[in-house]
Amino acid sequence: MSQVDTLESFFTATIQQMERQFTSHEFFLKLLHNHQAEYIAALASYDDAMPFRKLHYDLTQCLKKLDGKSITVQQANYSSKDIFGIASTTTLWRKK
Repeated sequence: MSQVDTLESFFTATIQQMERQFTSHEFFLKLLHNHQAEYIAALASYDDAMPFRKLHYDLTQCLKKLDGKSITVQQANYSSKDIFGIASTTTLWRKK
């Protein structure tokens, strides 16, 4: 099982803890807070100068697999601050 697969195994429980609407950035922070060791292990598994970007891309792909099931996309390119507080865009999700 990959490090991303391990994090993905926590998605259902993490989504249950989210507000009815949430951004990918908010989801990443909740996942990081609740599963710190696994999140750091996933970051460390990337041989890349920007492991957060790579990991968040992969986690977003996992979230997209749930679209239409437990969550739905409300808006792509939604204005948000990333986990570092930098203005960015992300996906806005809504729980079903």
